[in-house]
Amino acid sequence: MENGVRQLERLGFRVKLGRHALNPGGMVSDSAENRVSDLHEMFTDPDVRLILAAIGGDHSCHLLPLLDFDLIAENPKILMGFSDISVLNVAIWCETGLVTLNGPCLLTDFAEYPEMLEYTRSAFLRVVCEPRPIGRVVPSSWWTEEYLDWRTKKDLERARECVPSAGWAWLKNGVAEGVLVGGCLESLQHLRGTRFWPSFQNAILFVETSGDAPAPARVDGMLMDYENMGVFSQLAGLLVGRPMGYSPAQRRELRGVLLERTHRFSFPVIMDMDFGHTAPQFVLPVGCRARIDSERRAFEIVEAAVS
Repeated sequence: MENGVRQLERLGFRVKLGRHALNPGGMVSDSAENRVSDLHEMFTDPDVRLILAAIGGDHSCHLLPLLDFDLIAENPKILMGFSDISVLNVAIWCETGLVTLNGPCLLTDFAEYPEMLEYTRSAFLRVVCEPRPIGRVVPSSWWTEEYLDWRTKKDLERARECVPSAGWAWLKNGVAEGVLVGGCLESLQHLRGTRFWPSFQNAILFVETSGDAPAPARVDGMLMDYENMGVFSQLAGLLVGRPMGYSPAQRRELRGVLLERTHRFSFPVIMDMDFGHTAPQFVLPVGCRARIDSERRAFEIVEAAVS
């Protein structure tokens, strides 16, 4: 937490911690009521411009019945995080129309040792500090999924090992434009069957798998659910983040799953993109329009995320 705060301060930001952000609560930092009170306080504080998640988890779904969406709509702020924060990103966008950001968290990205990764830092500043169309996103030339245990302070001994990237895999060709909707695949499961499940009509769906590294067979099942629910028949395009914790064989298997699940549909598909649980990552604004052009090998976000 201290490393992440220092990084934000070096970038010129003033940092305010939620009242309950550092509380020990077992699986979570505090009760759902206290976590919601932190969110409401941040949204109503006129000095707060950006609300940044510390980390993900599996319990943002507990907050949904307690959130005051009218309060959020009346006090629009930047909300950013990924993984479990996908639940809040999508639900808040659905209920209020407020663009939310699938992007770096405090502990996972801003606290990177010895400093935040340049690709992630540049993507963050480009999206949140510039009220103009975000434009073309390019692949990182390297990536890492190495985990240095925070509990034993291994993460403070050296930088994580990075390896060269082969770039994004353009699985299915085509040109598409649509509104970005998505997040962590397992986290989005919490929204199915609720009023917070979004419309996917002419959307560009983006998904990635968690650090639990669900087997390709499980991903296949979840994507088949989307097909059965009619989601794939509505999509303009599909973006898939680079999976964390997969062997080369599992990556090949996931590629086969994606091709099989989408073979009946004409939308373009890109795999191994730089968002999600591996590093570095770019920022995807839920609710902004984006464009895929496989012939140009181009992915661009054609709207601004902030005003």
